[in-house]
Amino acid sequence: MPMNFIYHLRYFFFIAINWTPRLAFFTLKHEIKGARKYNIDTIELNRLNKLTIHGDNLIHASIYQGANYFLIEKAFGYLRSMNANHSIVDFGSGKGRVLVVAAHYGFRNITGIDFAKALCISAEQNINQIQSLYPSTQFTVICDDVINYKIKGDENVFFFFNPFDEVVMLQVIKKILKSLKEKSRQIFIVYINPLHKESFLSAGFEEEYYLKKMEYLELSILSNNEEE
Repeated sequence: MPMNFIYHLRYFFFIAINWTPRLAFFTLKHEIKGARKYNIDTIELNRLNKLTIHGDNLIHASIYQGANYFLIEKAFGYLRSMNANHSIVDFGSGKGRVLVVAAHYGFRNITGIDFAKALCISAEQNINQIQSLYPSTQFTVICDDVINYKIKGDENVFFFFNPFDEVVMLQVIKKILKSLKEKSRQIFIVYINPLHKESFLSAGFEEEYYLKKMEYLELSILSNNEEE
């Protein structure tokens, strides 16, 4: 039995049992379509506790699960229409799905950070699969705790698929705000399944794009509304 079929079956039942069968059908449809379109293998469910982890924040992390292709494409389509598809950092980048799709949408400087060594290796393998299609794109995969990452002054998009709880999120927001003090610019926060959106709103960001599909697929794009 092909390995992908097993993953797809497990993934379908995981979503159907924890949420709804309708959502499971929708998600699996886009999983298969996205994997073929981008020529990558990023489907997996992993609770991370058996992986080699950098840092001490495993207790604050969410289960590894690739962000829904439908929402990723909606987010990047919006950013491209705003001419904001320049430099992106994916906090909790897993197997690199967002990194690959970002290249397809014209991002030229793409960084992924994840604290799980095995996931970072998979991300690099997926990038190698498509690197030749984007010769001018700079990909960087960093295997470390996100709280150790120093945000660069040219990074303008920060992506989150509910990767960790509010404890870590607040630390990352502080880093983003510090970066803005060091270099004023317009930035965008792409937040899928935005459980801690209020933390960004409280920090002064404003929501400028929102999409909800069915009951559980939710996308928020926030900005500091400061023109470059």
